Amino acid sequence: MFHVIFVCTGNTCRSPMAAGLFRLYLQNMGLQDCAKVESAGLAAAAGAPPSENAVKAAAGFGADISAHRSRPLTGADITPDTRFVCMTPQHAAVLQSAGVLSEHILSLSVSDPFMGDEQVYMRCAKQLSDAMPKVFRFVFGCDGVRRMQPQDAKVAAAIEQTCFAHPWSETALRESLENPNACFFLLTADGRPAGYIGADNISGEVYMNDLAVLPEFRRRGFGGLLLSALVTYARTQKAAFVTLEVRESNIPAVSLYRAFGFQQTGMRKNFYRDPDENALILTLSMDKKQV
Repeated sequence: MFHVIFVCTGNTCRSPMAAGLFRLYLQNMGLQDCAKVESAGLAAAAGAPPSENAVKAAAGFGADISAHRSRPLTGADITPDTRFVCMTPQHAAVLQSAGVLSEHILSLSVSDPFMGDEQVYMRCAKQLSDAMPKVFRFVFGCDGVRRMQPQDAKVAAAIEQTCFAHPWSETALRESLENPNACFFLLTADGRPAGYIGADNISGEVYMNDLAVLPEFRRRGFGGLLLSALVTYARTQKAAFVTLEVRESNIPAVSLYRAFGFQQTGMRKNFYRDPDENALILTLSMDKKQV
């Protein structure tokens, strides 16, 4: 799981609004379980509520930050796995002087709305909302994840052709995408499709068909993002489980699934061809929490 901390000065205006908007942005993509999102201030007192206008402005964009309480950024927050989104270059400079690597910092240019009226806060929230795609790319390294539509069949077929010895045809993919029981997600990176995942939800049991990421986009965590989107979908649908088959020798894929809590529940002998190989049946019970 990624750890993201939005940083401003007092932690009552900009950074809590940004954190709330980023949580909403992730939720809209079904990726809310992929990151721990917090905010902090370089000169913040502990326990102060957010500005009233900040609460109103964030709510205007669909984010509820009313429960936020301010806190100072501490040395314990600075870890190799944490990514910082600073409201200004000055905030970023302070973090760099404290030893945070520059590649772990995203610097925005968001003016402090403190003491401004509601319109000032709304303009600030709009600026932060517009920055969310940039923040997402900084944290995850891709453009986004979205539900697929039948018109995406050609794109999925091209990914299949590259990734599999026996790919699905465009016609078969289109028929699947038109099935109301199907759930497919497409991930884009560098402005183009990079991978997809597909499954069928049969009476509350989710059967995964494919998870494919183009070779040039592998080892960047994109398979985990796609899997997280599918698992989150299964949870929202109150599914009993998600299950799949995977080649016995596909150690990276098996490791990914096990990291999400999948357990082996069976084996299909000589399930795969070219080369012939057994398939492990892996299943995630929905009472298990994903990573």
